[in-house]
Amino acid sequence: MSRSAHRAARDLVGALRRQTARVGSETPSVRGADWRIAVVASVNTVANTVTTEDGIEARRWDCYRSPRVGDIIGITQSGGGSWGTWGRWATTDVAIGETVPARKSTSTGRASTTVLAADPHLTVMLTPGTYHLDAFLMYDGDAAADLKLGWDAPVGTTGAWWPGGADSSVAAQASLPRWGALSDIGVSSIPVGAIGAGTILACRPSGTVIITTAGVLALTWAQNVSSATQTILRGQSTLRLQRIA
Repeated sequence: MSRSAHRAARDLVGALRRQTARVGSETPSVRGADWRIAVVASVNTVANTVTTEDGIEARRWDCYRSPRVGDIIGITQSGGGSWGTWGRWATTDVAIGETVPARKSTSTGRASTTVLAADPHLTVMLTPGTYHLDAFLMYDGDAAADLKLGWDAPVGTTGAWWPGGADSSVAAQASLPRWGALSDIGVSSIPVGAIGAGTILACRPSGTVIITTAGVLALTWAQNVSSATQTILRGQSTLRLQRIA
């Protein structure tokens, strides 16, 4: 082979190698993906890791706080071979640790009624799971009428709650807290006291809600004793449900 032919062959081989390397670096099936989807098979206490169904142990990033078996997650591998996961992919479920909030944008008044009805603002859509309930309610009304509280909940809901407010016999601010709790959320109601129209009190209902059927949980309320003077649930009241299991 002549010197020129040898040089041409060498250049061709070099060009083919460079092209092969370039194509390989740009083709996921050749170079391997930078990340991929996996399913959690177990949650490990050692080194804050999870193990996937195909046997990969991946360390959890700080944002992946509440892992659970069955989570569909994204995993990625470092150049040194270590695996990490930033967390679960979005699903229609409320994830463990996720909070579902509601805010009352304007005040609502109700008069001459003791029939519980859902508040137009303090409602949340929940999927099956166990939730911590936390609400902050501001209200005022006739001292003889008070405020009766309850919940509309999906079929099969269980749990317990406490109204976290003044007893219905309250006559002044900072007196007679109500300590009674109910173990049948979605069934029974309980009153908290009012001390007069225009004098705003607050209560802090809290509890545990176990949802078995997806649906809407809504705060319901009415006057405890019918009065022509409105009982008003004030704007900027809030409701939060955080999934804990």
